[in-house]
Amino acid sequence: MLGNERRVLLLNYLFLFGYEQDIDVRHLARVIGSVENGTSPREVTSQDYESIYNGLIQNHLPKLAKYDIIDYDDRAKVVTVTPRIEEYVILIVIARMID
Repeated sequence: MLGNERRVLLLNYLFLFGYEQDIDVRHLARVIGSVENGTSPREVTSQDYESIYNGLIQNHLPKLAKYDIIDYDDRAKVVTVTPRIEEYVILIVIARMID
């Protein structure tokens, strides 16, 4: 679950949002792309954006939803953070301290 860098980045970013707040997947793809490429969200290429967006909707978001870390509305392409995210972010922090 936490072995994928993009998913860890996604968890850390989602943790910044309050519970019950909806976050658009398009926004997430732009932010993830900007961090991964060291650019602003507006400078993410359409190719990178599409690749990240597809990875999120096909892999990462369904997996996070399976573990109840987020609620994911596949039709609306909207994510809502659940309180369970705290457990995983704590694990990420501990893992980085040990590494």
